[in-house]
Amino acid sequence: MGEISKAVGQWIVGNVGWTAIIALFILSGLFKIAKIEVNPLGWIIEKIGNIFSKSVRDDIAKLQSETNQNLADLRRDLDAFEMKTNQSIADMKQGNTYNCELVKARMDQMEKSNDMQTVRQIKAHVLDFANSCLNGRKHTKQDFDNLIKENEEYEVLVKKYGLVNDVYTEDFHYIMKVYRKCMEERSFLRDDG
Repeated sequence: MGEISKAVGQWIVGNVGWTAIIALFILSGLFKIAKIEVNPLGWIIEKIGNIFSKSVRDDIAKLQSETNQNLADLRRDLDAFEMKTNQSIADMKQGNTYNCELVKARMDQMEKSNDMQTVRQIKAHVLDFANSCLNGRKHTKQDFDNLIKENEEYEVLVKKYGLVNDVYTEDFHYIMKVYRKCMEERSFLRDDG
């Protein structure tokens, strides 16, 4: 059988020619022989397609690699930015806390300064009032009532700052003694306002 197929092949090449062989080859690609799973045209087209698409696949692989690298770089940059941002926020919070503490300390200092000024004014007023009472000067009931209110404020500030009530206490006791005497005798200076 091997010699018969060889002789048939030679006869076809000799009598039919290469054109017929190529046409048969092309037709064999269009029609598949059921028992023989050979499709030479499909195989050739697949190989040609692989040759042409290899550069596209290489470009896609290269693009994917570059994209992955760019994404990794972006992630690294984003992480660095986030770390710097968080550090900046922490620094600002620390700075704000420090500034708030400075402002609070300054406000406390100003409050104490104002309170000390109030203490000095009340003390001077009480001492002056006591001196005027010692000199026999009469005062209205309203004058005494205002002085008593000032003393209440003075006492709060004395306790707040732990101040010493030296001469002031004695003078205020004297004023209260004069006040009680004026209340008993109804001898306040009249307020003709």
